[in-house]
Amino acid sequence: MDLHQSQPTTLRQMLKIITTSSLGTMLEYYDFFVYVALTGTLTQLFLPSQNKTVASLAGVATFGIAFLARPLGTIIFGPMSDRIGRKRSFAVTLAMMGIATVGIGCLPTYAEAGMFAPIALLILRIAQGVALGGEYGSAVVYVVEYAPAGKRGMLTSVLQSTASIGLLLALTIVSILKLTLDAHAFASWGWRVPFLISAPIVAIATLIRLGMKETPVFVEMKRSGRLSKSPLSETLTSTTSWKSILVAMFGAQGGTSVSLYTSIVYMLYFLENVLKVEPTRASLCLAVGIVVAAPMYPVFGSLSDRIGRARVMFIGMLLWMACAYPVFAGIRASALDASWATVSLLIAVLAVLTALIMAPLPAFIAECFPPQSRTTGFGLAQQLGNILFGGFLPLISLSLVTLTGNPLAGVGYSIASLLPCLAVTFFWGFKQDRASRRPVLMNAPASAGK
Repeated sequence: MDLHQSQPTTLRQMLKIITTSSLGTMLEYYDFFVYVALTGTLTQLFLPSQNKTVASLAGVATFGIAFLARPLGTIIFGPMSDRIGRKRSFAVTLAMMGIATVGIGCLPTYAEAGMFAPIALLILRIAQGVALGGEYGSAVVYVVEYAPAGKRGMLTSVLQSTASIGLLLALTIVSILKLTLDAHAFASWGWRVPFLISAPIVAIATLIRLGMKETPVFVEMKRSGRLSKSPLSETLTSTTSWKSILVAMFGAQGGTSVSLYTSIVYMLYFLENVLKVEPTRASLCLAVGIVVAAPMYPVFGSLSDRIGRARVMFIGMLLWMACAYPVFAGIRASALDASWATVSLLIAVLAVLTALIMAPLPAFIAECFPPQSRTTGFGLAQQLGNILFGGFLPLISLSLVTLTGNPLAGVGYSIASLLPCLAVTFFWGFKQDRASRRPVLMNAPASAGK
């Protein structure tokens, strides 16, 4: 029996579920990406160095270190979601992210506290990584277990868009502060504002999440005594689960991580550190691209419901690889000519192709695992793929530019990184997609497939 069909969700209920889940996830990504928008300022305040190149790389490295903590978040909160409940897990992670973010906004700088400042910043960044490592899987599984079978791709793609929307919100708030405050005021206290304003919003969103109902799938598992005693152990000892994790890591998630962190995160570093574009202008150009791409996520998610998740992601990877180098070259030439409209348009091209890869991903991974260990399996696949392909991509790309003197060396690395993702998706992702979308798997016993 497929609980998705036996207990249909009304349109009004589904909209509430999507809105609540998306709001919390967007806030988590906003909190996480405020660091990206403020990397230059935070580097000067917390990681001072006479060598500007070393300082820039240190700031980008601190962004990457938070990714190493994400699997820990999955190990902690994934089993919690599978054993105690989806909604409780992602309420806790949202609160944890909010506390860590506000903590960063309250930190003394290096000039005020010496080495304590960068160490405390690093610890709070790790706490953010742990929170985000547990948040996204719980939110996706919550939506998947309410969504009708033929609309899982479209409905979960809305969550996928929140990563870029969270960055857009961070870029917008930071840009407004930089435009309205003088340099001294911004460096003195203005940079703290984006961190601190998340506190009341996170508090309200956490209370809303605590008031949500559990998914029908989880309720039925609990009623029938089918909850797993050890979701992590079941996932790690299951051959089928490991196959799904590896296919997602080296295929779909790898492709998503490379495209997202090149097109959005590295793009900002490329504009500011490589092309020396004024930070506010760089943020505005990137914001235009994000705005153009955001509505495309549900379009591409819906397409994956019709023709298959793996097929949509494979097409997206091919197109992204074909366009990435000429787009970055065009951005470089347009920035030199101060043609900012062209820069924004080219960024939008890569952002849309990134959406084509990203949109089907959450449904693809969630459908690979049985409900008793679904959040745990989802989190491991996503976060291990993020570490391998995404977290340190900006650092590696900037390092290659520094070492080679070639401003386009970084995007060359991204294109090369996508080759194994393309191959794994083609040879194994298509098969995994067809097998995972069988309705019986969505409610299979935890022992199935071992």
